[in-house]
Amino acid sequence: MSLFQAREWWTVQVSEDEEFDVGCLCVANIDNEPSGANKIITGSYQGMLRMYYPKQKEYKIEDLILENDMQAPIIQIASGRFLQGSRENCMALLHPMKLSVYMVSAVSSGGAVNYYSMAAAYEHKLNRPAFNFCYGTFGGIKDRDYICVQSLDGVLSFFEQESFAFSRMLSTNFLVPGPICYMPKLDSFIICNNAMCIEAYRYQVLAAAAENVDQVPGREGSSGKKVQVDWSTNIGEHARSILPARFSRSISANQQEVLVVGEQSIFTIKDSGGIRLQKRLAEYGVTASLAYKLPPETPDAQPSHNLILGTSTGHLLVLKEMQLVWCARLHGMVPVQIEIDTVNNVKGMITLMDCKGKVQVCYLGTDPPTASLVNTEMKELNYDEMEEEHQDLLRIIRQTHGEGSSEPEERLLVSAQVPEVLDMGNEDDCDADDPVGRSDGMVMQLTVCISVALEGSKAVDNVTLTLKAPSCFSLSQSSIFLEKMSPGGPPQIIPIVVRVWNKVLCSGLEVSLCASYFSGKNEPRTLVTSFELPFALVAKPIPPVKNANHKIQLDCNKQPPPLQSLFAGLLNQPHVSASLGQGMSNLLSVQYVSGTEATVLVLKSSGRFCVQASEFAALWVLTQELCKRLQEFFGPGGEGATAPEEEPFTISFQDSLPLHDYFALIDDHFELRRHLEELRNDLTDRTHQYRVIQKRLLVRFKDRNPSPLNHLDNLLNLTFDQTVLLTDAIDDVEQALRMVSCHLSAATELVLFLIRFRFGLDDENFRILRLHLSPELCDTVEQGWEEKVDTSLIHLLRTSLARSVKDRSSLPPPMKVPQDTLKLRKRITNVVDRLANGGRMTGDGAGEAAGGGLPEDDDAEG
Repeated sequence: MSLFQAREWWTVQVSEDEEFDVGCLCVANIDNEPSGANKIITGSYQGMLRMYYPKQKEYKIEDLILENDMQAPIIQIASGRFLQGSRENCMALLHPMKLSVYMVSAVSSGGAVNYYSMAAAYEHKLNRPAFNFCYGTFGGIKDRDYICVQSLDGVLSFFEQESFAFSRMLSTNFLVPGPICYMPKLDSFIICNNAMCIEAYRYQVLAAAAENVDQVPGREGSSGKKVQVDWSTNIGEHARSILPARFSRSISANQQEVLVVGEQSIFTIKDSGGIRLQKRLAEYGVTASLAYKLPPETPDAQPSHNLILGTSTGHLLVLKEMQLVWCARLHGMVPVQIEIDTVNNVKGMITLMDCKGKVQVCYLGTDPPTASLVNTEMKELNYDEMEEEHQDLLRIIRQTHGEGSSEPEERLLVSAQVPEVLDMGNEDDCDADDPVGRSDGMVMQLTVCISVALEGSKAVDNVTLTLKAPSCFSLSQSSIFLEKMSPGGPPQIIPIVVRVWNKVLCSGLEVSLCASYFSGKNEPRTLVTSFELPFALVAKPIPPVKNANHKIQLDCNKQPPPLQSLFAGLLNQPHVSASLGQGMSNLLSVQYVSGTEATVLVLKSSGRFCVQASEFAALWVLTQELCKRLQEFFGPGGEGATAPEEEPFTISFQDSLPLHDYFALIDDHFELRRHLEELRNDLTDRTHQYRVIQKRLLVRFKDRNPSPLNHLDNLLNLTFDQTVLLTDAIDDVEQALRMVSCHLSAATELVLFLIRFRFGLDDENFRILRLHLSPELCDTVEQGWEEKVDTSLIHLLRTSLARSVKDRSSLPPPMKVPQDTLKLRKRITNVVDRLANGGRMTGDGAGEAAGGGLPEDDDAEG
């Protein structure tokens, strides 16, 4: 039991099935009672508003004085002087699409209060979904408060009580909203943007700026200035709350500072923007924070503030100038909001609320120990040993706090040794009818040796190696477990035999290797690397094949080398006849293990390569291998290395992108998914029908006077046969879906490759595009490739490749299984068009895709 605990005074469970978060609690004299008694107001995301008036230590039903369903989620509650011509407190409620202000009053008769009522003063409809708001005396006004609402897309809307004033967008690169507060001393609004910067904007500058909401970039209003930031400070992490306070005791009477509670640290920022103090709180998970006023030391002195924090471990921390002065344990709650005010004429009462609707009023105190400690051992204490142990512990504590967390000395080294020549294996370990690749009766396989070594002075435990290869490969081991690795010894060599399935088209040659282990300090560590398998494992040269259904042409700016030297590693395999390489200079045909053929033809006079194949997806692996070998040949250290003064080697693609063939593969994949879903639904119906017939038969068999079966047994047999047929059909469709998925993955890689050569994308832009148009296919019952890629491309078209501010401000539709692939094909075409018009995801061309692509009027429907 902890000695320091928060002493519970009053507790109520608002609701069991409602949700609450920051902003859903307010403590104020909302009904303007002459005695100044504060009420506790709560609002939930389910739209329920409740008001409590605690008058005794424990909760009674009479404490609930008002309950009302607002018919819309309540995001935030605040009390202020929001009514024109009145200095009384009003209640402001922020809903997703409106801001409402109410007057709360007590209705009494005969000197006693009968009930409390709410009267709507005014409301403002919002054009954008709201996130939070702040209020204050904007512009230095007296005796009234204005409201500033921040929307989900970063637009600030200002309301001067009953009137709408103006709206301003602070940044066109807005991603997610954050906390906002108003600082009266500077007449500024303090926010935290998605770049982890604390920014200050003066109210007068925002009011005088030109209208920039829903404006086309470059066509903002001609009158007025642009929105300018007063100061900006990067804190390196996202802020949880921003609080204006006088936290430091050393600042002068006319100064104020900004207190920022981040994800792992606390910052005090000067009113000019510089960081004054910083304290790291990585060991605490802060869930709520509040800067509360302290009584002034002298009547003319400015009040100072302390900071109180609520943690995910259920504790309250009180900090004074970055120093922890009190810690108290709470009773079964993790607060999301904290308020400190007078409750029941007792000053400094702490009001807490958690996400489940538990409201607690408490105060800080201690519990005396229930029993004294008794030394049961009568031996003499050794104070010298106790002092030595105490000094050792202090030394460890100082070393830990001084050095911080450091990387462990143990370092795992993992590498893969991939031979260039295949080791044609025998069939002792596989059946003759196994669907693996063979050549002249010998199994085509490759033995990759994984080397694992350890650097450092301590051993590591539980080393797990996991390999992930394209679905066309069969690995002898995909997961290896090493119980213990000792440093200094020879590396452990683990052979992995790789074979190829002869019914699956190869979609890539890269194999990922992940090693996870625990260091000497029992800390989890992960190491990720990759290696490429040789092209000869998936293809073998054949006599020239000149006819093909699909082809692409690639241009290079250097004289291409002979194909015989470029693909020497493929021709030098033991199962390849030497006669195939003789006389071959400008034409090479290969046959994949899956049976598909592909050909590369070089035109030396024009520096052009033509890659053709009988299937569209079969172009990918040969094209990738060709480009990789050309880069190695003309790259540093290659036979045709480019001199420093010469133009670097480049590959380009000048023709139109083969999107028609790519879309046909997408349609095949989607139709197989739909057919599989229909078969699964039919199987569900048949199995349900089978169980119902079984129950009816059991009832009749148990009856003493059984009635006729009425052919129920025949119906049971028929249902069983249909179930078997459906399971066989599902197996066939799942196998076909896996094969089409490999084709679609290879085709996606090919289209991405051609887009890069066609529009000259650099490495970073290509990486971002590949993340959105992903070649990784992992279809599940709930989610498939089409809806995931469609959602990713919508995000890309509304952020980096957006045509206008309107595109950026629209909300993304929810992810759902589409009815067809028309919209996905449209998204891909839009991305290609905007890249063709110069748009880029990052770099100099980011955000310059205006005018490109087809209209997207149906984006809202998904």
